[in-house]
Amino acid sequence: MVGIFFSFVLISFPITEVGFTGNVSIAERHLRAEIISKVGDEYGDLNISYDVERIGRFYTSLGFFDTKVTPEVSICRDEVTILFQIEEGKRPRIERIVIHGDSMPNTRRYMHVREGGFFILPKLNETERSMEDYFKDRGFPFADVEHSALPDSGILLLQIEKGALCYIRKIEVRGLTKARPHVVCREVELKAGDLYSKEKVYNSQRRIYALGFFSTLNVETPRVAPDSLDLIFSVKELRSRILNFGVGISLPLSFLMSFGLEELNFANLGHRANITPMFKVNIDREWEVKVEGRYTLPYVTSLGLQFSVLPFVWFEEKNDFSRRTRGNEFRIAKVFTEEAALNVSHQYKYVRIDPKVLLPDTIRGVTNSVRTQFLLDLRDEFFDPRRGVYFVPSIQYAGGVFGGENHFIRLEAEERVFFTILNNTVAQRFKVGRFIPTDGAAVYEEFYLGGQYTLRGYPERSLGPDSIVDERYGRILFNFNLEYRIRLPLNFGLVAFFDAGYLDNEIDFNDSDYLKTTAGFGVRYFTPIGPLRLDLGFPLQEEGSELYFGIYHTF
Repeated sequence: MVGIFFSFVLISFPITEVGFTGNVSIAERHLRAEIISKVGDEYGDLNISYDVERIGRFYTSLGFFDTKVTPEVSICRDEVTILFQIEEGKRPRIERIVIHGDSMPNTRRYMHVREGGFFILPKLNETERSMEDYFKDRGFPFADVEHSALPDSGILLLQIEKGALCYIRKIEVRGLTKARPHVVCREVELKAGDLYSKEKVYNSQRRIYALGFFSTLNVETPRVAPDSLDLIFSVKELRSRILNFGVGISLPLSFLMSFGLEELNFANLGHRANITPMFKVNIDREWEVKVEGRYTLPYVTSLGLQFSVLPFVWFEEKNDFSRRTRGNEFRIAKVFTEEAALNVSHQYKYVRIDPKVLLPDTIRGVTNSVRTQFLLDLRDEFFDPRRGVYFVPSIQYAGGVFGGENHFIRLEAEERVFFTILNNTVAQRFKVGRFIPTDGAAVYEEFYLGGQYTLRGYPERSLGPDSIVDERYGRILFNFNLEYRIRLPLNFGLVAFFDAGYLDNEIDFNDSDYLKTTAGFGVRYFTPIGPLRLDLGFPLQEEGSELYFGIYHTF
């Protein structure tokens, strides 16, 4: 029970002080966060009544019973002082949990409260949801769990009613004007005749929305018989064609421009196609043009595999050589969940280097390889993650039975971790790689280091023991990046970063010219399509700096 008492004030005055008394168990800062009345605001009777209710609900949520809150308002010299007198009441512990109604295995696994704990309302509500979801995922859409607290005896009563077992009678998609119904239906994890499952309905909704060409998506499950439901998806289509454009700049002065054309629903079959041209030129008139494409066919087989074809053509004109690269990658992907996927790909790549100066005799032509990659992505957001983990290990085998001039094994693993400190984001990335030639391999197939995505403060491909003129390479890679990302008002942000990199043909951290560290800072401006980025990096062992401009975080 919450007691309310206050005097009516007809003239508005500023609040000069807000205090609390009697709050033995709850810190004052938590109570201040709950109330509306703040120092400096104008006093209002209605706000005080809201504050009394909010304080009472806050205590109830933490397991208190019979809390009483009485406000005292004092007006002196056009100033208002508010004092909330609190009688916290009793806060009993749960001595016994009693379950009535339908049974379920491992009941305590779904409980978020324990005997000996308090009657914490959010945990009690979460217990209800977890138990209901257990039944709703097993064909009981009308399952209901309710709790009753008996504080005098310390008993928590859970009443479980699972309701009727229901099947899916039919699945219907409404609102389609271009996309064909089977494009949507293949994303649904249920089919007619299956038991109802809340989790599968939710997963289906996410997968349909992830297609990218629906602006709204609603799900209805009307009951058409005592044991049957219809599953109805109502959608509103977007334009399926997307045009992207990006620019970038770095020092020494280089200018980058790219754009991409993507079709999310090619031929109204749900196939995806895109092409991405890119152009880069620097102050020394060195330039490169890259054109990359992709065509993806989803769910070609009953296993739900995705087939992709990724052709590419690159032209690079350097002061010392010209390089022409062309090829194609054929990729098979299996998406297990929204967070986990496996890719297996075959790549054929042909490289031709025409020297303008004498180059070492290590240049080969064809790389014919197979690569396997596993992806685990537990980040809370793609463009600006604040929490989560990202992990990608891969292995590539080139040459051997596949032929070609380059024969090697490439082992790589990358992890990223995101968490918050003081409401700002700490982002960390670590990448390790090992390149193992098996019967001769070109230098350009090895790892490289430097630039805005690996080691800010050093030019791209500027470190390593092996070289093609001014491009440096190595067979053993370690790369560590750490950022502290601070959000500011008006969509701005600041970033402080530390990068470390090692690229060599053997591991010797004590006597290596290729172990480098850098530090710097950056500015972010957050847009609907991702953050714009401006970074300035400084080598810690040497003089100099590098400036980078682009879109999205570096990782």
